[in-house]
Amino acid sequence: MAKLSRIMVQGKPFLSIGGQSHNSSSYELNKMEPTWNSIRAIHGNTLATPIPWDAWEPVEGEFNKKFVTDLIDEARRQDIKLSLLWFGTWKNGTMQYCPAWVKRDKERFQRCLHKDGTEILQLSAFCPASYEVDKKAFIELIKLLKEYDAKEQTVIAVQIENEAGIQGGTRRDFSVYGEAAYQAAVPAEITDYCKANPDCILAGVWKKNGCKEGANWCDTFGYYGAEGVTAYGIAVYIDGICAEAKKVYPELFMYTNVWLDGGRRGMGYDLAGIDWPSGCANIHNLDIYYAVVKHLDTIAPDNYQQTDIRHKEVTDAYAHTETGFPLYVPESGAGVNVGQMFYAFSEKGAIGYHIFGSESYLADDGVTVRDQVASINHNFVMLDNVKSILFDYQDRGMVHAAVQEEGEPGLVIHDFEGIDCPVIFGQNPGEWPSSDFRHSLKKDDEVGRAMIFRESEKVFYAVGHNARIHLIQLPMDGSIPNIYANYTMTHVNFETVSVTEGHFDENGKYVVDITRSGDESRHGTWLQWDCGVVRIELV
Repeated sequence: MAKLSRIMVQGKPFLSIGGQSHNSSSYELNKMEPTWNSIRAIHGNTLATPIPWDAWEPVEGEFNKKFVTDLIDEARRQDIKLSLLWFGTWKNGTMQYCPAWVKRDKERFQRCLHKDGTEILQLSAFCPASYEVDKKAFIELIKLLKEYDAKEQTVIAVQIENEAGIQGGTRRDFSVYGEAAYQAAVPAEITDYCKANPDCILAGVWKKNGCKEGANWCDTFGYYGAEGVTAYGIAVYIDGICAEAKKVYPELFMYTNVWLDGGRRGMGYDLAGIDWPSGCANIHNLDIYYAVVKHLDTIAPDNYQQTDIRHKEVTDAYAHTETGFPLYVPESGAGVNVGQMFYAFSEKGAIGYHIFGSESYLADDGVTVRDQVASINHNFVMLDNVKSILFDYQDRGMVHAAVQEEGEPGLVIHDFEGIDCPVIFGQNPGEWPSSDFRHSLKKDDEVGRAMIFRESEKVFYAVGHNARIHLIQLPMDGSIPNIYANYTMTHVNFETVSVTEGHFDENGKYVVDITRSGDESRHGTWLQWDCGVVRIELV
């Protein structure tokens, strides 16, 4: 069964941008008005919201179908797509959303245990009974989606579990089930993966411990073995559920999300089970998931990292397209990702981006976005403007981004053959024309960013904010034209056939809305979020 590389709607790739509701928003449909309003306020097209197991199957074997169909019906009325989040065995490394009949039957549904026998608010990934009831509940949900929504496709994706792992002060499960898994021989698929990928993180740990085969997890991976077996058990559990679900509804995009670790630089005490749920599919566990997962369409990072270096590390790690795992960010915030979002879509082939807690972004009027997070709205407006061309240009390597880092005045994009693209960040009213009467001259503190698309040798499209771009054609013979040697003259001799603001129609054809010339085309091409798509044709 082929994995999906994009979210598909009516047979076409769909760019999913939007928000994730707060965790318990979907319980009462009649109180979700702020949730729907928040998606419109940020200019999103998709709402990600939970299907909690306790609401779906309050009594074993009895499924609350109306809970789901009513949600779908309302999404259709709101003209907003849905990504449904299955809060089953795992939610943030615990079992918060399991139904009461699961929580109360501790004999049938084995809890994870500390070494001293203390129970954790978490089911064991190695307990067959837990797996079977979770799988049954999820398959019933997928059957309903197939029956009720396959034609219209209001639901565009489903998340299986939520930040799965053990968040309970231990790196592994010491129950009878967990202990048996830890003492068992490491499956050959894991060591075979290390052999096939000798430069990966997991292979490095395997080599350090003697490249053993057929040994238990501790002997094979040393200290890491405890979290390694936890990651393995969870990966098998989630992908097993997905395998059955894909038999029912293979056209539906299915993924799992990740509570991140600290990456190369670490975080807190850097301890699994304390600083992140042990066994989660974070960076140092990804190799085990890549070795095991055959049915999930992707493994998606919840990227709340608040510095460029850390945010970019996560983006790079989870854009694993060579193994069939496209970059999809189901949760993020309103911080550094404003600029890094452009990097993700331009350089790493991102297929979707969501911000968490979208209701909290609403202003007091309940329908507009707060000024403090207007930059998210600006990003989604710009992405919506280029949604009809983005995936094609990603595939052809003809879209690149410029993202301002702190204090950076500008940079140069060298990725377009024969054309260099200097980018200047920020607005300087009174010094250089930064806009015209149609667009605000107000200075703001948003990070400068631009996304540039090359249509042909001489034609480019661009969207961006707080940025000004130049397109420099340098001779192949090594000479530098005098106009480029005199920096001040470059800005007033930037020659184009035309510069326009416009949009793409429903057939993907560019339509001119505003023509720029004279003052509006001097000093390079300025970009603001409300310029639509700027088209530049060189001489």
